[in-house]
Amino acid sequence: MTDRTYFGLPVVRGMVRQSDIEALPFAEFWRESASGSTVLRDSTTGEQMIYLHDWERFCRLFIATGRHRYSPVGRMNLKRRAGLS
Repeated sequence: MTDRTYFGLPVVRGMVRQSDIEALPFAEFWRESASGSTVLRDSTTGEQMIYLHDWERFCRLFIATGRHRYSPVGRMNLKRRAGLS
């Protein structure tokens, strides 16, 4: 039995394969968010791996808001946060 995470990606030793993420239709959007994040190289396969907690944090934000951590905040959202609307 294989553990799976968001969008059906397999979990491998607490990580997700970058190649699996890049097969998704929003891979470019994910890459923008992953800028500066740690990527590990599996010593046996040479595959690039993403920490599961990083992937799941991205997914929760993406699903809830349609944004990633570096997405600009729209003017309406800024007004709401400031209590102006």
